[in-house]
Amino acid sequence: MRGALSIVKKEVYSYFLSPVAYVVLGVFLFMMGLIFAKFVALYQQYNMAQQFGQAQGITLDKLATYLYQNMAFILCFVTPFLTMRLFSEEKRQNTLELLLTAPLKESEIVLGKFFSAYVLMLVMILVSAVYVFFMVLWGNPELKIIGATYLGLALASACYVSLGALISAMTSSQAIAAIWTFIALLFLWLLQTLGSGISVSWGPIQWGPTLVYISPLGHFNSFTEGLVHIKDVIYFVSFTLFSLFLTHKVVESNRWR
Repeated sequence: MRGALSIVKKEVYSYFLSPVAYVVLGVFLFMMGLIFAKFVALYQQYNMAQQFGQAQGITLDKLATYLYQNMAFILCFVTPFLTMRLFSEEKRQNTLELLLTAPLKESEIVLGKFFSAYVLMLVMILVSAVYVFFMVLWGNPELKIIGATYLGLALASACYVSLGALISAMTSSQAIAAIWTFIALLFLWLLQTLGSGISVSWGPIQWGPTLVYISPLGHFNSFTEGLVHIKDVIYFVSFTLFSLFLTHKVVESNRWR
């Protein structure tokens, strides 16, 4: 897999040579800063209320759930900017054919492109760990729950990036890739709400529970509660692998055009 590693190094280097990485990281930290400020205000509000015997049952862990659920949603906004250029830029500049004629397998190209964006996504998630430091200063949060939440964020972001890579491989326009990636991710999140109100069935298929299962929201919420279920891990891993498989097929099809 040396070919994949060389692509990862090249792509990550190009991210930081261009304004993309800095703009995306800046936007992410700005939006998370606003949400964290709201988190601090809520915590102080409930802390004061508890001193007067009110707001029983409100813990630092429950407020942290609010923070990380919003973080998972914000990653839906920043993902298109990381993935839009993975393949579409290569197709626009007609350099994808050069990659395909190089001594590289299609799998190495796909994995190299995927991990280059995924590495940057993980960097953003790791930077957000500074919030854990402040939570430890304020109280005694359940670090196992926070650890499970970060595992959920890592798995969910892999799904985001793999879907973005697939859409980028299907077009030569970065703008179109970014727009459709955002629409697809937003749609997946909304399936949780849409499926909750559907009771229609088609044979053995219950459409409501099926749509809820397809949405990553419910699977991620389990991690925010400190629950690492095998079915949720399988969902995220399967989603990622299936998206990468489709991306591989799309890239492979360019070899015969």
